[in-house]
Amino acid sequence: MNEEQRNYIQTINQSAEEEILVKRTGWEDIKLTPHTHRKSQIIYTLSGTLHVQIGEENFFVPEKHLAWIPANMEHDLSTNNRQASLVIFYAASVEKENARFSVYHCNGIIAENLRFISNCGPVIRKDDRPDLYHYAYFFFRMLPELSPSQGIQLKTITLPNDTRLRPALNYMREHACEDLKIEQVAREFGFSVRNLSRLLNRSGIRFSNYLNTLRITRAIEMFADRNHTIQETAYETGFSTPGNFNRVFKQVTGTTPGEFLKVKPWPQEESNRPQ
Repeated sequence: MNEEQRNYIQTINQSAEEEILVKRTGWEDIKLTPHTHRKSQIIYTLSGTLHVQIGEENFFVPEKHLAWIPANMEHDLSTNNRQASLVIFYAASVEKENARFSVYHCNGIIAENLRFISNCGPVIRKDDRPDLYHYAYFFFRMLPELSPSQGIQLKTITLPNDTRLRPALNYMREHACEDLKIEQVAREFGFSVRNLSRLLNRSGIRFSNYLNTLRITRAIEMFADRNHTIQETAYETGFSTPGNFNRVFKQVTGTTPGEFLKVKPWPQEESNRPQ
C-alpha cells in the first residue's frame, strides 16, 4: 500500500457520516494490504478482475461485477491482471443487518445508476445535495433486490482444517493450468492418493472441483486482459477441448464463456482502455 492509498483510507475514516465518497482507480496495479474503514464499500470492476482476501478466504470478483464489503471488515485487495480499473463508493450504514461480503451481477440498470452517481462525485454530501444523497444511499441499499441472484463468487483460496494440506493446495494453484492429476500432487508431497483424498474431503475440498475453480478463475482473468480467444483460453488453462472448457465454465459460473463475454462495461470507459 502506497502513501496515497494510506492517506485516502484516512480520508474515508475522517469523512462525515452523511457523506458518500466516490473514487476511480484509473488504470493501475491493485495491491492493498489488510485494512479496514468505517464505511461500507461497493466496488465495481469496470475492467480487470479483483481478489478480495477476508480472513482465511480469498474471493474472486470477475470483471463487470460488484463487490460489497461491509463496514469495519478487514480485507485486502489485489489483481492478477496487467491493469485494472475500479469505481468505488464508500457510504455509511448502507448494509442491512448481518451483512456479509457479497458479489453481484452488474446488469444494465445497475450500471447506468452507478455511472450517474460516479459522475456526481468525488463527494456527495447530504447537506449540499440532499436529493442526490438520498437517491444514491437508497440505491445502494436496494442493490441486493436489484440483483437478487448473486454474481460469480469464487473462493480461490480456503485454508484447510489440516495444515498438512496447505503446501499441496499451493502447488495446485501454481500448476492448475497444467495436466494436473491427484496422483502427481500426492507423489509430490509423500501422500498416497487415498490419504490425500481423505484429507481433502475432511476439509470440505474435492480435488476436481478445486482444480476447476482455479482454472476458471484464471480463464476469467485472461478474458479481462483481452488477449485470448475462448479456444486459446481453454487450452491455456489446462482443458483438453474447448467443449470441455465450456461445460466446466458453465458449471462453475452459471453461464457460458460466450454469454459471459457479451456483457459490456461502460462504453465511454472501454474506448479509453490502454493497449
